[in-house]
Amino acid sequence: MKNILIISILTFSLSGCITTTTWPDQQRPQHWGTAIDAQYNLYQISDFVYRSEQPSANLISTLKAQDIHMVINLRSRDSDPQHLSPKEFQLVHIPINTWAISREDLLQVMQAIQQAKNHQQKALIHCYHGSDRTGASIAMYRIIFENWTTEDALNEMKHGGYGFHPIWVNIEKLFSPENIKWIRQQLTNPS
Repeated sequence: MKNILIISILTFSLSGCITTTTWPDQQRPQHWGTAIDAQYNLYQISDFVYRSEQPSANLISTLKAQDIHMVINLRSRDSDPQHLSPKEFQLVHIPINTWAISREDLLQVMQAIQQAKNHQQKALIHCYHGSDRTGASIAMYRIIFENWTTEDALNEMKHGGYGFHPIWVNIEKLFSPENIKWIRQQLTNPS
């Protein structure tokens, strides 16, 4: 019995480390994110939106070279001020737990992107690895701001090579027509 319990715990723990398959380069659409520095999971998503893992001091010169002004941190813990100067970057903290991500969380991210866009600023979105919370945020960005289909946005999220973990089945459920419609309404006419 004890061995079965240990095997079950190990299997569950390791399944959290499994990522979805990355589509090969010849199958990967060119309009998906462009690698700036894959070592840091740093990709340019559009003219003004980027994604990465937790930025460190090593990334500051790259972020400045890309002319990024706003950094949106989705981690529960806010360690951005330890690495990034509020004098150089507008630091936005939207704490999200991967297992409990909600449409309200994604709305806050979309509002921050909208604010950056309205001020013609480039924004970086990140969580710890830049995979799941960031992936969901980028997928919703693609749908809301770039009018992608849900299928196309989710394919990029899962197969773009950003490290999406399929254990988070709750994330894909966020992309219902009702939630997308609600976020669009809140962005155009907040109540």
